Amino acid sequence: MPVSATFELVRPFLLLAAVAFMIGFVSCLVFGGPTITSSQAHPNVEPAVISGPASDDWNLPKRI
Repeated sequence: MPVSATFELVRPFLLLAAVAFMIGFVSCLVFGGPTITSSQAHPNVEPAVISGPASDDWNLPKRI
């Protein structure tokens, strides 16, 4: 079965891209340890408390 000329031209670049992806992926798995969280980076800073609105904001009187 004949192979097209376009595939023969692109084939080395596809191989290079696949090898580069595998090297990057494996190095990410090997060297990509846990990241430092913001509380570890700045231990004296209090973390922001994220909360929803107070219950009074949701319990509005009904008007008919």
